[in-house]
Amino acid sequence: MDPSQNTHYLLMVNSSIVIEDAIRAFKADQSPFPAFFYCSRNAAEPARSNPAAILASIVRQLSSLQPGYPLLEPVVTSYQRKEAEGFASGQLSIEESCALIIHLTEHYPLTTIIIDALDECIPETRTDLLEAFEGVLQESTHLVKIFISSRDDQDIVCRLQEYPSLKIASYKNKDDIAAFVTAETNGLIQKKKLLKFSSSKEQLQKLIIDQVIKGADGM
Repeated sequence: MDPSQNTHYLLMVNSSIVIEDAIRAFKADQSPFPAFFYCSRNAAEPARSNPAAILASIVRQLSSLQPGYPLLEPVVTSYQRKEAEGFASGQLSIEESCALIIHLTEHYPLTTIIIDALDECIPETRTDLLEAFEGVLQESTHLVKIFISSRDDQDIVCRLQEYPSLKIASYKNKDDIAAFVTAETNGLIQKKKLLKFSSSKEQLQKLIIDQVIKGADGM
């Protein structure tokens, strides 16, 4: 596979729907299981904004073809090397993880990596994560797809401006939210799960729909 066909998308939305779709594709035997990570700038969980920890998590998820399957050779070799060194080097470095990911992608016809909320990573270090992913895209010999969701922080937008991107703002999805809320509310009423004892169903139905759409605030 020509590595130039590798794709990196910057999505200005939450990635959960992408992850769920990728998992459904795996369950339908349409693609391998995706590797994903939810970033968070939380003092209680510093690893969730640490590029080295994020990449190490991706390595762990790619280390076997499916959950419960044996570890792939690149991971076994890396572990044995660190074991021989007495684990003196500690956890995987960014460079080590990047190299392992590249080797692991050779075992998959397609590798999908999904990173949610990149903007939650510390601004001073998240460039290291982006550089690592660019290295994976450039050096992997098999097809790799990387989806990243983020707010439009300028350093991230600037770094990824050469890649395909999709930006979604609240004013663009207002009609979709209204249609979804209306359909879901109508469905709950028809199934007698909402307003089943109400004597003013139409009035309350409109009130519920209006308030939920307003409260969604584009989300």
